[in-house]
Amino acid sequence: MKEINSSLPGTRATFGYFREALQPHFTLSNWDYEQGYFDRALDDKNTVFLRLPVKVLQGELDSPDAWLELGRPFVIRHVYQTGVEEDIGYTEALASGLMNQFQEPVDKDAQVDSRWIRKAEAVVKELENRLA
Repeated sequence: MKEINSSLPGTRATFGYFREALQPHFTLSNWDYEQGYFDRALDDKNTVFLRLPVKVLQGELDSPDAWLELGRPFVIRHVYQTGVEEDIGYTEALASGLMNQFQEPVDKDAQVDSRWIRKAEAVVKELENRLA
């Protein structure tokens, strides 16, 4: 994880405003009714993300009129497992595929290449201008 210096932390607006301003590149992820993230993939493989943390000040996060506050943006990289697990205790391939369709990342906080940091900084600069 690499934090990005920005003037965005402390920016407040409604969920509806942020959702509109961040479309089509950002999606709401890993959220509950008190906090979450607006994520934007920076690479074609969807392993490097720019994350904008948000916390709810008033209302519920998925409500257009909920008031949110942005936190410090950061870049995160997930390294996922590849291939198929051979010995998982199921004899049927179909059962194995159904039971293991979602794998945990091998490394949830892998080293982030400097090119992704630069790309994230450029996106954050654009957002600072747009949300100012």
